[in-house]
Amino acid sequence: MTRIYNYYKANDIPTVVMGASFRTLSQIEQLAGCDRLTISPELLQKLDEDQGSLERKLLPGAAGEARQSINEAQFRWASNEDAMATEKLAEGIRQFARDQEKLEAVLAAL
Repeated sequence: MTRIYNYYKANDIPTVVMGASFRTLSQIEQLAGCDRLTISPELLQKLDEDQGSLERKLLPGAAGEARQSINEAQFRWASNEDAMATEKLAEGIRQFARDQEKLEAVLAAL
């Protein structure tokens, strides 16, 4: 995620970078400064209870990734080689779909 954030910011690509599917406070802390984060109520509670300081890790001006010029085949290969771009993305989408189904069931019961 840090590499993605740095790339978009260093190249002034207008987008919002959003992290999701966190399992630990450490994962959230490593992305402090990211544009958006989706955080579960349980982890929000733990963050609220944590009395330590939270250092910003991501800063747009500190991003140092250089722009790359690649074709579609190179992009697809690089995506396949990156677990974040394949397994984690697919896992996150599946979890969001399950959560949507749960929410729809709760709303239907109202």
